[in-house]
Amino acid sequence: MASPAPFTLCRIFRGERAYYYALFRDPETGKRTNKKSVEILKKHLGIYDTSPIKRRDEAIRICYKALDAGIIFSKQTEQTLVGYLREFYTWETSEYAKRRNLLDPGSISPDYLATRLNLLENHVFPLLHTDLFLSKVTLAELERLQLELVQEGAISNTTINMAITTILVALREAQRKGYIASTVVLRMKNLAAQHVERGILSEKELSAFMHYAKTKSEKRIYLACLLALLTGMRAGELRGLCLEAIGDGMITISQAYADRAGLKAPKGKRTRLVPCPTFLCEELRALAMENPFAHTHALVFWSKKNGSFVSSHYFSERFRQELIRSGVFSHETLNERNITFHSLRHMANTLLRGTVDEHVLRMTIGHSSEQLSNLYTHLSQRGLESVQLAQQNMILPLLNL
Repeated sequence: MASPAPFTLCRIFRGERAYYYALFRDPETGKRTNKKSVEILKKHLGIYDTSPIKRRDEAIRICYKALDAGIIFSKQTEQTLVGYLREFYTWETSEYAKRRNLLDPGSISPDYLATRLNLLENHVFPLLHTDLFLSKVTLAELERLQLELVQEGAISNTTINMAITTILVALREAQRKGYIASTVVLRMKNLAAQHVERGILSEKELSAFMHYAKTKSEKRIYLACLLALLTGMRAGELRGLCLEAIGDGMITISQAYADRAGLKAPKGKRTRLVPCPTFLCEELRALAMENPFAHTHALVFWSKKNGSFVSSHYFSERFRQELIRSGVFSHETLNERNITFHSLRHMANTLLRGTVDEHVLRMTIGHSSEQLSNLYTHLSQRGLESVQLAQQNMILPLLNL
C-alpha cells in the first residue's frame, strides 16, 4: 500500500492574487500541521527572491526542500531573532495579532503587519546575525543595529525609529511570555528626527493643474482629484467607494480598501457623511456605470484590467504623472515640497478651515478623535449645509466650476 503524501497543497485567493499553503503530515503521528505559507517557507530556506510563487510545481519543490532542511518538523528548542520577528509580523502566523484582535477587534490589520515586515526584510534583517537566538538578545545588540542603520544612511531617522519600535514591540511580547529574561532592558531613546511637512499647492498652482486635469487628463483621475480636494477623502476610501454610497449631494464613507485586509472600516472606524456637489455625484455615478466587467461591488474607481479595485499606488502615481505633464511641477519640485496625492486632503482642510465650525470640519474630513466623534456622532443638517456652502465659495471658484 502506497504511503500517504507528505503534504497537501491548497491555494487561497486574496484580492487578485493566489497564495500557496501546505498542510504537512507528521511522519511519526500521521497528523497534519496547520497550514503553512509556501512564501514564508521560501524565505526560511534563505531564498529572498521577491517574485510571487505562481506555479504549483514550484510550490511543491519548495515544500520538499523545507522537509529536507528540517524546517517543518525541526526539533530545535531555540528560535532565532530573525525567525521570531518574521513569524510575529506575518499575518497567518502572528499569535500577537490574533490576541490583539480578539481583545480589540480590528486593532491590527494584515496591511499594518505587512508594512512592518517589509521594513524589517528590506533594512533590518540584512544587518542581524542569522544565528542570534531570541533569548540572547541584549540592549547592546539593539544599539549596534540602530547605529548601523544610521551609518548605512539608506533610510531616514524617522524610519529607523519605526524599525526599532517595531522590534521592541515584538521583543516586549517575547519578554512577557518568558522567552527573554525580565532583566533585559528593552527601552531605547528615539533618534532626533525632523518632521517633513506635507506640501500643498498654492491656489494658483491648484487652479492651473485642475484646469489641465479637466481638459487633458483621463476623466477618472480628474474626478478622483476633484473628489479628494472637495471632501478630503483618503486614497483607501476612494478605492473602496461604491455606487450605493453616492447620494444626492452627499457621499456616505463607510469603508476603505487595503490590499491585504480588503474592504474594511475607514480610518477611525466610523461612518461619516460628506457633502459633495450634485454635478460631481452624477459624474461619479456615471463612471461607476461605465465598468464593463461584472463585479461584486459597483466600484466608482474600477481597474481597467478587470473591473476590480485599483492598485494601492494608482492615485499617487497618476497624480504625480499628471502634475508633471501639466508643467506646473517638475520631479525635483515635487520631491522638494513633498507634494503627494494626500496633499489634496490637506488642501481641503486648509481651504475649508475658517469658514466651517472646527468640530464639523474635523468630523467631515475624518480627522476627529474618538472623544470628539462621540460628541458629534451625527452632524446636523445645518453643519452639512455649512460645508456645502464653503465648498461652493472657497474651492469651486478656484477651479472655475
